[in-house]
Amino acid sequence: MKNIRILLFVVAASLFSACNDAIDIIQPSELTPEVAFETVEDLRLGLNGVYSGAGGENIILFTSLFTDEVKLGRANGGQGTNGELAFQLNAASGDPGSIWLSNYTLINYANRLIAGAANVTPTEAEQDEYNDIIAQCRVLRAWAHFQLLTFFSEDMTNDNALGVIAVDFVPTTDQQLARNTNAEVYALINSDFAFADENLIRFTNRSTNRTAVSIDFVNALRSRMALYRGRYEEANTNLDALITAYPLTQRGAVTAADGTYRGDYFGMFKNTNLPAQETIFKLERTIGGLGNFYQYWASVNSTTTGSPFYEVSTALFNTVNTATDGRRSVIVDVSAAPSYTIRPVGKYTDGNEQLNLLGDVQIFRGSELRFIKAEILANAGDLQGAMDYVNLVRRARNNSTRTGTVGVLPLPSNGAVGVWKAILDERRAELAFEGFRYTDLRRLGAKANATVDRAPADCAFNDACTLPIDDHRWIMPIPLEELQANRNIQQNPGY
Repeated sequence: MKNIRILLFVVAASLFSACNDAIDIIQPSELTPEVAFETVEDLRLGLNGVYSGAGGENIILFTSLFTDEVKLGRANGGQGTNGELAFQLNAASGDPGSIWLSNYTLINYANRLIAGAANVTPTEAEQDEYNDIIAQCRVLRAWAHFQLLTFFSEDMTNDNALGVIAVDFVPTTDQQLARNTNAEVYALINSDFAFADENLIRFTNRSTNRTAVSIDFVNALRSRMALYRGRYEEANTNLDALITAYPLTQRGAVTAADGTYRGDYFGMFKNTNLPAQETIFKLERTIGGLGNFYQYWASVNSTTTGSPFYEVSTALFNTVNTATDGRRSVIVDVSAAPSYTIRPVGKYTDGNEQLNLLGDVQIFRGSELRFIKAEILANAGDLQGAMDYVNLVRRARNNSTRTGTVGVLPLPSNGAVGVWKAILDERRAELAFEGFRYTDLRRLGAKANATVDRAPADCAFNDACTLPIDDHRWIMPIPLEELQANRNIQQNPGY
């Protein structure tokens, strides 16, 4: 493999730290992009390394604890009680540093491969694959920049507000870069999307392989980004075609003896690769990779006897605690049924790698497309239309057929606020433990007159039951490591 993995996985502790000592000396054995990447085959192998840098687990963990997705578990020994569960968030907190570094690591991996590709001259027969590899790197780079904006931008709807550091090159060790404006970061993201439009071909069968980025993922991410920017008309572009292309996975009619649904919707999170799967893009987790995701929430395993540090919160559980809602069997591990007195997190408990507890990480699914459409319609004043899209998701999760009516909600009596709250609530249930709740409350909390929703019993240990929606902690601080290493970086307000 020409030691490509060594090149890709050597990442500095801080991306932009200054250093002018021995590491600036070129060592005889050093692998530069010119040496590591000499053929298209090298690039193909290197692309696997770029995908290995794509992560979402740290975002999911932070979101689940800081908002209202979990409560103290039976085996909690103090985990989270002096941090996320207490709304403690500052520059020295581990979560901002982890999210910042992991996304810039992915950007760094992508930029290194793109730089190496400049030294490769493909044959005519290899040209399409060569372009496709670069396009995949650029989409992953764009996604990482957008992830960073989602958590660190001062205001995603304001192009002139400070965003993050836009990086489309491999920085030198002495570069100390200031934050770009949102507009500048969006411009880089859109340029990567435009390159993908021209070059991201169906070199592999992405109609069934949802672990590689595709044009559909690019267009779905465009819609999500436009929505977060408050550009509703732009978010609607290509959306109807995507909704048609990714029909909702049905709950299914198969019910286990304990009352849990284990049909198609359940199978989507258990990596069964269903032909009609609504997944647009997910991160594949394999043996030897990042480890078993359940260990964020439990000591031994995700079952009721697996010593859970955290359990599904009372308020979240109540949103799906009906005899018909198939999401209960996914959000809460099936070992909790039928009593549900202990409620371990169950969304990542299975895999298809011949090893239990190695579930893939969903990044974009068809249900989110319906919620984007609902927000577009709500913003336009079509409240019934918005509720219709919310109910499309509820219908699929509460019925064994697409014509069922169980779980369908009426138009709220309190108008627009009620509709925005219905959208927010349904996103909470449907996208639980997928890393959205923190961002959703930041975006929609004021419109829905809602914020963190913790049951009194869940927060009685410290009385940290809610957080005002205008609190500065709905924007993450620039991490301390970056502040100490980069004199040009600017901190977010309130920290």
